[in-house]
Amino acid sequence: MDTTQEPIEAIDAWQRWYKENKVVADFDEPLITKDSRESMHDTTSAIDSAKAMWMQKAEEHFADTLAEYQYELTGKDFYKAFYKAAYENMEAARKEYERIKELVDMLRYNNPGQD
Repeated sequence: MDTTQEPIEAIDAWQRWYKENKVVADFDEPLITKDSRESMHDTTSAIDSAKAMWMQKAEEHFADTLAEYQYELTGKDFYKAFYKAAYENMEAARKEYERIKELVDMLRYNNPGQD
């Protein structure tokens, strides 16, 4: 068993962060409750930071793909590959939609079908 203090240090660091950044109201400061609740409903910054993270990941994936095939494929080849991948993704989504729509229609109209 590892007896280093690293896990305890991590817990201490988290507790310090939590105490400094908490949004839960204290009994000693009752008016902070309303401000805490109002800030919880504003998800703008969370959405913006999530989108920025997703954009960065997408850019990294594209960069990896470009680096891997840069000597074998032209810009036009990359365009065709991206189009084909997008098209196939659309077709897969369409097929999934049709399957679930069939199920919903059967349930909606109480018609179990002929299978």
